[in-house]
Amino acid sequence: MFQNPDWAALSNFFYSSTKGSFKKMYQLATDHLSKLRIKAATDPDIQDILTFFEPFYFAFLQQYERSIDGRTAYHAKTAEFNELLEEVTGPLLRRWAAEIQISYDNQSRQYKSFFPQGRRVFQNNSLEVRIQLVKTLGRNLLQDPQLANLGTTVASYGQQLEDLRNEQQGLEYHYSNNSTLLEQQREELSLGLFACFARLEFHYYRDINQVADFYELKYFRRSNNGSSEESTEEEDYGLFEIDLAAESRSAQLEGLLRGGETIRITHLEGEAVKYYSAANANDIPAQIYELQPNQSVSLQLPVGHRLLFFDNPASQMAKVELELM
Repeated sequence: MFQNPDWAALSNFFYSSTKGSFKKMYQLATDHLSKLRIKAATDPDIQDILTFFEPFYFAFLQQYERSIDGRTAYHAKTAEFNELLEEVTGPLLRRWAAEIQISYDNQSRQYKSFFPQGRRVFQNNSLEVRIQLVKTLGRNLLQDPQLANLGTTVASYGQQLEDLRNEQQGLEYHYSNNSTLLEQQREELSLGLFACFARLEFHYYRDINQVADFYELKYFRRSNNGSSEESTEEEDYGLFEIDLAAESRSAQLEGLLRGGETIRITHLEGEAVKYYSAANANDIPAQIYELQPNQSVSLQLPVGHRLLFFDNPASQMAKVELELM
C-alpha cells in the first residue's frame, strides 16, 4: 500500500520517513500546511490542494493531541501509584511493624502471624501481590482487638493502592488504544501528503523545483547509516532513566511495550541488578539476566512480553537507562 519494491517513484516516502516517530510526522505535516496556506492566498489551485489536505491533517492532529494527553495522564497516575506503593511497603510498613511490636515481641507467634513470610515479600513481588499483601495484613490486624485501629489504617492504604492500580490500568488501556489509533492516522496522513505531492508536481510540471518550497527537506534526508535524520531539537521519547529502590522488584515501561521490541539497558549507578521480561505480572520467568555496574546490553523482547522487571537486591538505590530501539 505504501511501498512499491519494483518502482521507487510509487513508494510513499512520507510514510517511510515518519515511521516510528509521530512527532516527526506532526512537525513535517504542520510545516507543509503552513507553506500551503501562504501560497493558497494568491493561487486558487494551491487553495484547492489545501482544502483537500486539511481533513487528513486535522484528523491526525486531533488523535495526536489525544495521545499526548493520554500518555501524560497514564505516566502521572503510574508515578502516583508507584510513589504510594513504595511509601506503604517501605517506611509505613516499618512503622506498622514497630506498632505491632508494642503489643507483641517480634519473635512471638502472634507477630510472625502478621508477617509469615517476613517483610521483604512486600517489596520483592509483583505489583498485584504486593497490594494483596497489604490488604491481607490490614484484615489480619482488624481481627486483633489490640490492633484494630492500626488494621483500619492499613486496610485503607491497601484499598487506596488497589483503586490507584485499577485507575492506572484503565489509563494504560486507553494509552495503548490511542497509540494504535494514532498509527492509523499517521498512515492516513501519509496518503494525504503523497497525494498533495503528486498534485504539486502536476501544478509545477514546467518548474518542478518549486515543489521543494512546500517542504522542510531535513525531514527526508538520510544519515550515513541509512536512517532518517532527526531534528536536533527532537525530544527522544524512547529514552528513560529509572531509579530502582533498594531491595525492590518493580515493573518498568508499563503500557509502552507490546512485545517484540529491542531495548538497550545501561547500568548507571549502584550495584548489579537482575532483569527479565514477561507477558503477565505473575508469570515465572524463563530466564533471569544480571546487569553489572556500567554494563550495557540489548534485550530482544519475546512476542507478547509487555512487562520488563528489575530486581535490585542491594541495600542502596540503583539507576538504569532504558532505550527503546
